[in-house]
Amino acid sequence: MWPPGSALQPAPSPAAATGLHPAARPVSLHCRPSMCPARSLLLVATLVLLDCLSLARNLPVATPGPGMFPCLHHSQTLLRAVSSMLQKARQTLKFYPCTSEEIDHEDITKDKTSTVEACLPLELTKNGSCLASRKTSFMMALCLSSIYEDLKMYQVEFKAMNAKLLMDPKRQIFLDQNMLAVIDKLMQDLNFNSETVPQKSSLEEPDFYRTKTKLCILLHAFRIRAVTIDRVMSYLNAS
Repeated sequence: MWPPGSALQPAPSPAAATGLHPAARPVSLHCRPSMCPARSLLLVATLVLLDCLSLARNLPVATPGPGMFPCLHHSQTLLRAVSSMLQKARQTLKFYPCTSEEIDHEDITKDKTSTVEACLPLELTKNGSCLASRKTSFMMALCLSSIYEDLKMYQVEFKAMNAKLLMDPKRQIFLDQNMLAVIDKLMQDLNFNSETVPQKSSLEEPDFYRTKTKLCILLHAFRIRAVTIDRVMSYLNAS
């Protein structure tokens, strides 16, 4: 026994201070990381996830503006225009093979341009405007020139096809002039000097069924290429 009031007397335990039996004491919800690693890892993972979600919500969205990379705005407009034209074709030509599952996919640029290979993101470098800088890398120049050639080939095909569609007595469908105009604007942005491809005139009577089927094929292929072009321009804008 310790004398009452002695400095050597041990301090009363938390249970004695609260009057609770040891078994009835509340259990602490805190512990050292070394003693509860699973709980610590769960806490860290939760914090990281919340941080990532917060970051994703705050990521900037590219919208047209005065300081935007000049080709990006037109590439975004082109993607919207060709997507709208493709949707219109599927709805209007519902009795034609015009869905992705029905058509025979064809790439008119195959073996003629190298857009997919030349436009790998690791090969591209920062550039303020389309080929405006002399420091532009060779691979980026090749990428943008390939995009220009793609646009030129599709432009020629679409214009020739539209001329045939205008001759159709049913006047069922025509090319969207906005889509043709934005192709021309993007080509002007790229600012390449290239030989003009003459349009081929045919003396044969146009096969309108075949022309409309070919229209669906070209629109599907061109939309895929428009997605690639938009991603390249978005990459350059973000560089």
